[in-house]
Amino acid sequence: HASRRNPYNEIECGDHYARAMASHGVFVSICGFEHHGPKGYIGFAPRLTPENFRAPFIAAEGWGTFTQKRSGGVQSESLHMRYGTLALRSMSFALSGGTAPGRVEVKVDGKIIASRFAMADDRVVIHLKEATTIKKGQTLAVDIG
Repeated sequence: HASRRNPYNEIECGDHYARAMASHGVFVSICGFEHHGPKGYIGFAPRLTPENFRAPFIAAEGWGTFTQKRSGGVQSESLHMRYGTLALRSMSFALSGGTAPGRVEVKVDGKIIASRFAMADDRVVIHLKEATTIKKGQTLAVDIG
């Protein structure tokens, strides 16, 4: 019964208000989400339905929606900023099968952004030629094929 314990100190979840954040950790793990604001890095490796995945993300200075679709040897990623900004220099995405792609194209609202890419384990790591800031309402799209 609640009168016999402190409902705000659940020891099995790490003590003192940890329960609320415990479920967030599971969400971040399922998304395979990585972010380093000062370095301008963001990465995703969805573990749940990676062929058709969509989830919100929270970055250093804003938040938005991440979408990934895989079809016919092409993988498409999109980051749509709903609030704030996202400063980017590099990003990474898990690939199915870990095979190196033949091409990677990065666009912000349809405008091609110069980039280069390399493989690291089962991920494609994309480095932008120049730092780019995605603003509220803008969409970054990446086509990997």
